[in-house]
Amino acid sequence: MTYLWVMGSVLLSIGLCLGWACWSLGRWTLRRLLGGRQSSGTATQKAKPGPRGRSRSDAPTRASSKAANKAQSKSEPRQESRASRGKAASAKAVKNKEPTPPWALTRGLSRFGSALPLGLLMALIYGVVRLAEKGMAARAESTPEGYHQLVSVLGVTAVALLALALVSRFCRWRLDRYKRRQ
Repeated sequence: MTYLWVMGSVLLSIGLCLGWACWSLGRWTLRRLLGGRQSSGTATQKAKPGPRGRSRSDAPTRASSKAANKAQSKSEPRQESRASRGKAASAKAVKNKEPTPPWALTRGLSRFGSALPLGLLMALIYGVVRLAEKGMAARAESTPEGYHQLVSVLGVTAVALLALALVSRFCRWRLDRYKRRQ
């Protein structure tokens, strides 16, 4: 009886995982076929405000700009070494450098947010099935041949899903970092 409960729960879990994968693949395929319509979960890009014009109160007066130029010229030495100018220019270029946009692979992998709960579920199922395998090994009857192989496949699947979740989190972090820098 225990064997039927354990194998039934394993079969149900595998059925749910495969059903989820088929459902996700079907939704993705329909979205691509129907014209690439954005789903409600994706964020839309906000329009950046254009450059605004200066008002008269923002514009510096001629007298204040001349005074600022004189004060700056007095405080700076006339001749700078070429090496220090080159270093300053390269530091400015690095500071003002635009961040490179993430690749399409990074954007695609960042969408696997449901891999973490699914990976944790598979790890829990693997633990229960592994515990049942230990219990079956202690009894007098032998375990079915395919059961050990099923346990190893569940373990590999759990590790793969958790690795995918980790990569997905890293890709999401990369996209967030790129959006903040823009």
